[in-house]
Amino acid sequence: MVNKLREIRKRKGMTQEALSKAATINRVNIATYETGVSSPTLKSAEKLAAALGVTVDELIGKAG
Repeated sequence: MVNKLREIRKRKGMTQEALSKAATINRVNIATYETGVSSPTLKSAEKLAAALGVTVDELIGKAG
């Protein structure tokens, strides 16, 4: 998920701050997800996916 989150966020033209507001997740948490320091909970992954307009499977890089 590390590279996918950053890749999708950038492709959507969003900053970490914009994604933070859209997903109601602290920006610092998003940074830790993108760097692999921590992993989001399922609830957080669902919020991130919804804010980015993708599925959780796409967000984690799972082939569909």
